[in-house]
Parts: sequence; structure tokens; C-alpha cells
Amino acid sequence: MKMDWRLIKRSFTSLLDEEDRWVLEAWLGESERHRQLYEEMKRFVVRRENFQLSMEMKKQFKQEFDLKIDEAYRRRGRRVWLKVVSYAAMLALPLIAGILLWTRQPVEEVVDYGIGPIEHGVRKATLVLNDGKVLALDTSRMTLKESDGVMIHTNDQALVYVDSLDNKGVDLQNRLITPKGGEYTIMLVDGTKVWVNAATEIYYPVKFVGKERRVWLEGEAYFEVTKDAAKPFIVEVNGMEIKVYGTQFNVNTRRDDQMQTTLVEGSVSVKPKGLAEVRLKPNQQAVFNKLVGRVTVREVDVLSYVAWQRGNYYFENKSIGEILDELSLWYDIQVFFMNNEVSNERFSGYLPRYEEIDELLSLIEKTSHVRFEIKGRVIVVRK
Repeated sequence: MKMDWRLIKRSFTSLLDEEDRWVLEAWLGESERHRQLYEEMKRFVVRRENFQLSMEMKKQFKQEFDLKIDEAYRRRGRRVWLKVVSYAAMLALPLIAGILLWTRQPVEEVVDYGIGPIEHGVRKATLVLNDGKVLALDTSRMTLKESDGVMIHTNDQALVYVDSLDNKGVDLQNRLITPKGGEYTIMLVDGTKVWVNAATEIYYPVKFVGKERRVWLEGEAYFEVTKDAAKPFIVEVNGMEIKVYGTQFNVNTRRDDQMQTTLVEGSVSVKPKGLAEVRLKPNQQAVFNKLVGRVTVREVDVLSYVAWQRGNYYFENKSIGEILDELSLWYDIQVFFMNNEVSNERFSGYLPRYEEIDELLSLIEKTSHVRFEIKGRVIVVRK
């Protein structure tokens, strides 16, 4: 993926993905000069009325930078991106000087980035119907009817599918997508409930036609499956199937290297493609390591993996890095560690999920050696 100077600007107004965040953090850590430049650029970005480049300046800057990227990728591949970003900094310094002369307006220190307070996530999602129609879901009530006769409506608790007397055997699919800072609950047509966590996508039939009930998941969700021995429930996640025998369990596919299935009650089995089926008992977790192609089963305290579904966070000897990765999805924030050592600090505690971010961070500070500083939507972590 090509990088350009807009990554720096984008970091002030939206949540970067893991790869872009790593690029930015590495560049900021190279020198004090980079951090000073970053602060200078921030002042212009958040004061958008003073950040009006001419089209000619924008075009010239982009052409020079893209040319440098193309040359770098041809020479060495991806390893040169730090030098490319540094080149962006070199270009940006005279650019900033030009802006100062051009606007002839004093630059004020910005304490708040102009984005507002950091709030916890809320009930919101996007529903994509079988015909491609897209609906924004929140706490509002809505009623509609799919072409197979299934009624769909929202209430204060969930998106609910109800089979009508018009029993057409039509295989229609819906897709629910939650953003960062969002969550939603679905009651499928068979009565199965699914709590969908932030930054997650689930794809499912409007009506279960055939000999199985199959859904597709990417992200994290908690399932409470209605028993039906004649029609097994299957969750498909990136090359692995979770077969359900009437149960409650949590599935987390967020990590690139592994997928976790945590069983609360009942019985499930996991079967990665090409491997044997592994069956779980309550209070067990199956971890599928995608790098080595192996499933490991271990006894766990399930509360630490499912507390989010019950309105809390329960962290048991978890690294600050892992904790903030989870919080960043719920609060839609960025996190910057002053060094790698601080991200490896451990914390154990029970925290409310629907609390302001500064309250949660204060609780972590009281029982750990880390300190947090909130700058707009960025959390700076240091010892």
C-alpha cells in the first residue's frame, strides 16, 4: 500500500489502521524534529479555515511525493517507507513556512483538537439488505418486509427477524456492519441472538433454508443459539467452521494470527479447513493459530472474554497494549505509546464499558505504573 503525506493529516481526524499507525509512530519516534513538525501540521489541520493550499501547490507537492514513493518501491520495496515519510517531512517544512507567509495570521496553540470529548460507543450499525439497499440503524424504530415474507423490525433492544405465514423458501442474505464506536444486537428468524461488537461484520440468511443454519463472521460477536438438532448452526470465520449444538459462546477473529472461540455453556466444535474437528466443554477456549495451522484448547475464565457483552470489561493480567487496542475500537480513539516497554505493562481489573474514557484510564493509572494524557482523540501512554 502506497503512503502519502495525507496520512499525517488523517491521523488528526480519524482512526488509523494498525499498519498506518505503526508507520506514524515509528516516524515520530525517530527524532524530536519530527514530533515538532507533527505539532506544527496539527495546528493547521485542526484550524481548517487557515489551511487552504492553492491547487497548484497541492498538485506540485503530490507529484513530487508520489514520484519519490514509486522510486522507493522499485528500489527496495516496502522497507523504505520510513525514508519516504521522512521525505514528506522535508517537503512539509518549507510548505508550512509558505503557509505562514501566505496566510499572515498568527497560529494559536490548540489544546483541544476541535473534535469534541471522547464518548463511549453506542448502538449503531449499517444493515445491507439482499437487494443492496443500505439502512443506517440506531435506536430508532423501523419496520420492513423482505421478499421472502420475513418481517424485519427494530426495537429498543435488537434488530428482529420474524417469519410470517407467507412461507416462501427463498434464500436471501443480509449483512450487518458495526463501525468503531458501535454495537448492535440481532435476533435471527430461528430465535438465535447475536451481540455484535464494534468493528464487526456478520453475514446471515434472512430465513434458514436447507439442512443447516450458517452465518459468516469477521470481528467479534457473542452467540446465544436456539437448539435445533435437525438443523445445526454453523459460524464460518476465515477458513474455520464453528459447529454449534445449542449454546452460548464468543468468537473473536480480530487478530491476524489467531482466532478465539470461548464456550460459556453447551457444546461447540471448531474445525479449521484441512484439520480435525475439536470439541469444547464449558469454560474452555479454542485458539486457532493461523500461522502454524494448529488448534489449542485451554481452560479459561470466560468472564474476561465475554464481559463486553454484559456491559463491562474484565482484564486479567492483560498488557496495556492489548487493553488499549480493545478500548480504541469502542471509543474510536488513537493510541500512541512513548516506547514499547510501556505497552507491555500488565493490568488486572473490572471496568465499566459505558463510562467516559478518562474515568477508565484513571482507574488503570491507580493500579499500574502507566500514565495517560488525552490529546483530542489521541491517548498518549507513558510511564
